[in-house]
Amino acid sequence: MKNKFAAFTMLFMAVFTLASCLNDDTDYVYTDDSAITSFSVTGAKRYIHTKTKKGDKDSVYATTSSYTSYKFVIDQNNNTIYNPDSLPCGIDAKKLVCNVYGLNSMTVYIKNLKDDNVGIVSNTDSLDFSEVRELKVMSNSGKFLRTYKVKVNVHKEQADSFFWAPMTKNTDIKQLQNVKTCAIKTAEGKDRLFLFGTDGNNTKLYVMNNGQTWTAATPKLNDAVLTFDANVCKSIVTKNEKVYICNAGNILCTTDGNTWEQTGNATTVKTLVAASPLRLYGYNTEGSLLASDDNGATWTLATIDSDASFLPTSNLSYTCTALRTNSNSYRVTIYGTTATGAMAIWGKVDEGNKYSENQPWAYYEVSTENKHALPKLNNMSVATYDGKTYALGTPDGMNDSNANLYSSKDGGLTWAKDTTLTVPTEITSNKENASNTPNMALTVDSSNFIWIVNATEGNTWRGRINRLGWKKEQTDFTE
Repeated sequence: MKNKFAAFTMLFMAVFTLASCLNDDTDYVYTDDSAITSFSVTGAKRYIHTKTKKGDKDSVYATTSSYTSYKFVIDQNNNTIYNPDSLPCGIDAKKLVCNVYGLNSMTVYIKNLKDDNVGIVSNTDSLDFSEVRELKVMSNSGKFLRTYKVKVNVHKEQADSFFWAPMTKNTDIKQLQNVKTCAIKTAEGKDRLFLFGTDGNNTKLYVMNNGQTWTAATPKLNDAVLTFDANVCKSIVTKNEKVYICNAGNILCTTDGNTWEQTGNATTVKTLVAASPLRLYGYNTEGSLLASDDNGATWTLATIDSDASFLPTSNLSYTCTALRTNSNSYRVTIYGTTATGAMAIWGKVDEGNKYSENQPWAYYEVSTENKHALPKLNNMSVATYDGKTYALGTPDGMNDSNANLYSSKDGGLTWAKDTTLTVPTEITSNKENASNTPNMALTVDSSNFIWIVNATEGNTWRGRINRLGWKKEQTDFTE
């Protein structure tokens, strides 16, 4: 009986309170502001292309998932909404389930594709965002209507797909041997490639400015025709968007291959072997490793932590990568073959910060337990790409039809044949090339293209992992 009385009392008080509220003469002021404050994709169907278990047939399967981790930018200044990081390839943009919220719980409407009618956006029904759509939100005061244009970006290509594209064949470069190639960025922000190689007597230079064809350079120093000796093609490095060479002891640099500047005169340097934005490195005539921090004008003996007999003397290549942890610091690594014919790797951290300690060059000794050491490669070229170190070359005793790309994820300690990047099929399948001497070169440009030149046939290829070419959109906006 007491419980019934208590329930009746509470009901009476609720009615009394409600009546009091209805009699309240308070005026409510509704905001004139209108805005969409949140947009996300909570459900989408994705079609994924794969192979059958046997790997001999293509297969497609569908999966449904949430993609809320893909953030959408709401540009309130321009009334646009978009995702800088595109949704994965294979998503059906015609059927997206989205969560869209307006300021102060305002209702969000979507304009029809075929007419000007609008409907209320539901967080459970799928919507077609295969093209730009208009979302509208009305202020709570009913005075202002705001319209947004929404673009949902979906990748049209697989992120990690890669293929080689052949460039225009140039039979002129078939005369070259011991080829080396490198790339720099021009003052206009474009990529320029250089190809050096000897014709048996002198080193020749070809330049590629259009990303398609090699053109013979006409090198000049102070308006005088410049001739490169045969050793120049073994002595090429890049530093601060310039190409440096050692030509009969003189250190020269260029940005276009035609006009050259001399930065070091009659030095004891015989071969340039590596460079960072801070220093040049080279061997003198005695085989000692030297360093220069003034672009080759003066040189000092570099410090090493092991026996100099382990330094590579031929088949030289190097990489230089900026450290993520320290600004103005770089990891420089030299690869090559020693006087005894063994593969050797040396590295150091090059630092340019004030009070930083000059680290010695360290020899990467190969343990007998290391079953994945870099094999001995002829005509070797090394470059860094997509966080890995890649080495192109032909295993000792073989020809260019056996050329392979090897990759290392740990800076050169362990290696394996790469599964994403393989040499162009024309190199390994061309039987006419099978008896020719390996004559290839590898480089990477600032646009994330990786290049392979096979001078034996006059062929050049370039390729890029798809995601490395995707544009990064603006995500921050100011008033």
